[in-house]
Amino acid sequence: MLDKIKGVQTVKNISIVNKAGTSTGYSQYAYDIEGATQNQVIYPSLDPSIFELRYPNQDIKGRVVPL
Repeated sequence: MLDKIKGVQTVKNISIVNKAGTSTGYSQYAYDIEGATQNQVIYPSLDPSIFELRYPNQDIKGRVVPL
């Protein structure tokens, strides 16, 4: 999906970080992203849960590098 954004030529890698802590505006619960990842797929917990990108304007970071 990132490759489909106008102006993006390629996405070399991506990392997903679970931010937690009510003092910073996130959930009090942390999720083990690394432990829940199998074959490059992040699986949710067995309990009903969702993944939310809480603050997209500050939590999505990228950089431009020459090809």
